[in-house]
Amino acid sequence: MEVTLEDLNEIKKAGESILVNELKSFYLLGNTNEYDKFDPQKLDYKKCSDFEKYKYACCVYAGYKIDEDEQKAYKIWETLANEGQVDSMVEYSAYLFQNKKDEEAFKMIQSAANEGNKLAQFRVALCYMFGLGVKQDEKKSFYIFEKMAEDNYPNAVYMIGSFYMADSGIFVQRDSQKGWELIKKAAKLGSPYAQYEVAIQLSLNNDNQSFSPDAIRLLINAADGGDLRAQYILALAYAKGEGVKPDLEKSMDYLAQCYDAGFPLAIELMEKIKNNFNN
Repeated sequence: MEVTLEDLNEIKKAGESILVNELKSFYLLGNTNEYDKFDPQKLDYKKCSDFEKYKYACCVYAGYKIDEDEQKAYKIWETLANEGQVDSMVEYSAYLFQNKKDEEAFKMIQSAANEGNKLAQFRVALCYMFGLGVKQDEKKSFYIFEKMAEDNYPNAVYMIGSFYMADSGIFVQRDSQKGWELIKKAAKLGSPYAQYEVAIQLSLNNDNQSFSPDAIRLLINAADGGDLRAQYILALAYAKGEGVKPDLEKSMDYLAQCYDAGFPLAIELMEKIKNNFNN
């Protein structure tokens, strides 16, 4: 297997903070088609709705159909968030978490959660889980995940599955079979974290431990959903031709994504590439 077990173990170790990175990730309406017919350059900003202003800021942040200007996007999100626009609260809280203003970020994401935003509710649970911006309270975290899992929120189903898989048994009695069934369910529901786990398990179950087309599909879905481990492993897969045709452009694209998000192994690999190039 070109992407070795050692690679997977290193990714697992580096991925322990993957859920903390979730708090620092921008949502930008997810993978919806909200922008297909949206032209930020033709928008009458003074007369448009707050939601259109939010979408405009997303385009400015991403450089989509308009010049990229991250600082401008942050300012728009901040203004809209302070006026109660929920999607902007989610985006601006991520900016605050990135800049280590955890208490301010938590208050904002809690406000968005109180308005019924599911992503915000999930991130509030993460804050309680890790004690970011609020006193650590794993029991409260578990309670939020459990309630959201009952409504089939994908990442919450994944988290409850992970609790069942864990050795501690603090909140539920360890049941690896039930945990794995929940993780597979979460993958089908669209959780990128669960999709990564299932993809890796599929490859380990193969006789030659190679990435099957199903595993690659799950990894791509996970990477597109923001899982940094999936982005990194796809960078390796495309560089080495493991389960896919070698494609250095795609490899570097995935590597750049997880590098920009601060994934430790991606930073290490990118520095090696830069050093080799300079030498």
